[in-house]
Amino acid sequence: MKVLLQYTVFTLGLVFFADDAIAQRQKESNKVTPKSAQQKEAAALEQKQSEYKSRKDHHLESQDKATRKRMKKTLKKAERHSWGKQAPWYKRWFRRQ
Repeated sequence: MKVLLQYTVFTLGLVFFADDAIAQRQKESNKVTPKSAQQKEAAALEQKQSEYKSRKDHHLESQDKATRKRMKKTLKKAERHSWGKQAPWYKRWFRRQ
């Protein structure tokens, strides 16, 4: 009976203090704070947008004048006909508001 009580107390002690024994503290420099994560995201997004813009400008510069004019014309036509219309017209007409 005494041995059973000792095993029970030992087991309960392991259960209650297991988290403290296993856990390791992180160094302050390795912690990721929301502010630093947002700054990294913003910097990455800004870099991505600037790269996209430079590639787009390079692509437009490599076209001749007639091609640029045709591209502009087709873009305007696309904007006029289907820009921002994700659903077909019959679904947009008969859905709930």
